[in-house]
Amino acid sequence: MTLPPTYTLNELGPQAQAMSRQCGNERLAMMLQYVALGSMIIMAGVAASHALKEVFGPPGQGRCR
Repeated sequence: MTLPPTYTLNELGPQAQAMSRQCGNERLAMMLQYVALGSMIIMAGVAASHALKEVFGPPGQGRCR
């Protein structure tokens, strides 16, 4: 049984941008650009969330001091 390919969100932005450059259809290219932009915004939010949890989280979780 074969599994469908899985992509992480951080790979989706660059792939969508590359596909939009090679696409011949303007509407599809614009949609792929929106996908790329949206995935980059989400990844920035996730990274900021992790950083804020690490900095302002409870002192006993996950940090060795």
